[in-house]
Amino acid sequence: MKELKSWLLENIDIKIISIFLAIILWLYVASGENQLIENFIDVSLATKNLQEDLVVKEFPKNISVGIKGPKNIITNITSDQIVGIVDFAEIDKQGIYKLKVEVIPPKRTEIIRVIPPEVNVEVERILTETVEVEYSLIGIPEKGYSLSNEPKLNPPKVKITGAQSILEKIKQIVCPIDISGIKDDLNKKIKLKALDANGNEIKEVKIEPDFVEVSISLTLGYPEKILQVKPRITGKPAPGYYISQILANPDKIKIFGNYSKINSIESLETIPIDVNGITKTLTVKVPPALEEGLNIVEGENSLIEVTIQVKESIIQKTLEGITVIPQDLSPFISCEIEPKVVDIIVEGQNILIDEIKGEDVKAFVKLSDSFQIEQKAKVQVRLPEGISLVKIEPEEVTVSINK
Repeated sequence: MKELKSWLLENIDIKIISIFLAIILWLYVASGENQLIENFIDVSLATKNLQEDLVVKEFPKNISVGIKGPKNIITNITSDQIVGIVDFAEIDKQGIYKLKVEVIPPKRTEIIRVIPPEVNVEVERILTETVEVEYSLIGIPEKGYSLSNEPKLNPPKVKITGAQSILEKIKQIVCPIDISGIKDDLNKKIKLKALDANGNEIKEVKIEPDFVEVSISLTLGYPEKILQVKPRITGKPAPGYYISQILANPDKIKIFGNYSKINSIESLETIPIDVNGITKTLTVKVPPALEEGLNIVEGENSLIEVTIQVKESIIQKTLEGITVIPQDLSPFISCEIEPKVVDIIVEGQNILIDEIKGEDVKAFVKLSDSFQIEQKAKVQVRLPEGISLVKIEPEEVTVSINK
């Protein structure tokens, strides 16, 4: 024991200095390996305290965070260890807001920069609406079978919940029913879809319930339907002519076919009839344009007689600066007319209006027998045959008799 104590006390000053230098050396090496560094990390952005009846419409997904700390910590930090938070505690109505981004740093680190420090967010209401469920039929039953009536849906209405901008895009809530090749009555649950005007599915909406019970009854044979005939016209009559009337004989036809097709058609078009450049009545016989799966009932006319009547267009024309002259004025009396000219608006068939000129129209006034020195007189006109007067501007002029 004495020997150990003697050894410890021997050259104690040198031993203390050696230990001190070793500690300094260790601290130097440690500080070199774990020096403070800075780094930027892309982290996700989350919300908190958002009211249940509100939803964020526009919101950035990520932000960039500058973080500082010991090298051994910073180099091992991953993006999922840091989250940017936007607090909506003070937001209680829809609108556009600029809100601060909060970031909580991991232990022994500090946040030196947030890019961006604030974000623009658009908040809107979550709405609930009750809507009718529509159906679409896919395919046709086995040959010889048809739907006996319209599919039954239970429930016929559902509730849809979502952001106001999303609900405004929804055109229909549809139940797609596949009846391809079926020959027995159908009873099944089918999931509903929300579709926009282009038929694209909108998934950012909640449908309650999102399934409906579908019941379909089949029957042998095909249903019949009487449809109004609508001639289909292509092209235009010659310039200056227009279609005044279209007649179809017969104007109705009875057809039969699969329920899935006959139920959705409300009228029956003919094949296209070209009227390009015609100047007189055209009568043609054309067949109806039937989709596959639809047929004309036996005994009905298979050709439609279509009569297309055309007339010349009635157009208007303004003749400007037509001189007004006195009519039946004594050669011993002179007068002045103010204004001296008028504008005359006429109408008629295109071919006549195109040819009419100012010299073809006579504007005149008849003086009263009151022998007034100054008097008002209505302007009258004389027009070529086939031309009608629309308006004279002005309708009256002032006539001054010279003494």
